Amino acid sequence: MAHLRVLSSHLSSSASAVHHRRVCEGSQAELRTAAGRIENVADDPSLANPLARHNRLNTAWMGVVMEYQGVVVEETYQLHRQAWLQLAEEEGKPVPPQWRLDRTDGMKAEQVIQEVFCWTRNFTEVRRLARRKEQLYCQILGNQQPMVTLGLQALLNTLAKNQVPAALASAEPEERLRSALESLGLQDAFEAVVSAEDVSRGRPDPEAYLYAAQQLGRPPVRCVVIGNSNQSVEAARECGMAAVVVAGRRPLYELGAADLVVKELSELSVLGLKQLFRMEDLVEPQGLELQPELEPETLTGMVFH
Repeated sequence: MAHLRVLSSHLSSSASAVHHRRVCEGSQAELRTAAGRIENVADDPSLANPLARHNRLNTAWMGVVMEYQGVVVEETYQLHRQAWLQLAEEEGKPVPPQWRLDRTDGMKAEQVIQEVFCWTRNFTEVRRLARRKEQLYCQILGNQQPMVTLGLQALLNTLAKNQVPAALASAEPEERLRSALESLGLQDAFEAVVSAEDVSRGRPDPEAYLYAAQQLGRPPVRCVVIGNSNQSVEAARECGMAAVVVAGRRPLYELGAADLVVKELSELSVLGLKQLFRMEDLVEPQGLELQPELEPETLTGMVFH
């Protein structure tokens, strides 16, 4: 009888140990699953710092990419068109129709020469024509100073107060762009400035927006583009960014493809920008399958080569 009691006690202890081990294994698996779960499109389970990961889950963790023409300063596209017409006359090229001139807004000069006007594909000639067009534009511009758009400074201050980084994206040459920013007192207003020299193509290609997001340290899905045309919306959509358009004098109904359309920057707020991400859906865990752990007795019976 004593032997049976000892055996019964041993079996009870073994069963209790097995149960405890299974509970612990289950808890560990749950913890591993929770740590690997992708909570939303901006989440990164690989981050070692849980506070940094938690910060990404908040929709306030975003970046803003602003265009130069029509957003930071008042548009001067009409002057650019005049420069193109003068260049065509100088070079004996066919005069571009209005619809082609309209397409040049926000594009690099080299891109316009090759793809819109189809003047030449010779790289040396393309560069020469682009430089000459820039000279003509500066001559037409003369001593005119760019005018800051209404509400820009207030928006920049609000973004800085809420720790939302902002970048500037433009197809303008870097030298002229930075000179203009300095003359306006905005040389330190943006954490990144993307100019024509940084990208191979301008709008509607999203290259400038993607490079700006990279400079800000934000994924495209957590960036808002503030542009001035449907081309801005097209480029933003292409890379998964939210799109806000400053209509200015244009009818609002012409810009309905954007997530948000405002007449001027003073209508924007951080809360309004956060609302652009309100429809983020929970993403199911991906690529994080848990492999079952082998029992010691199973390992004992295995033959290794």
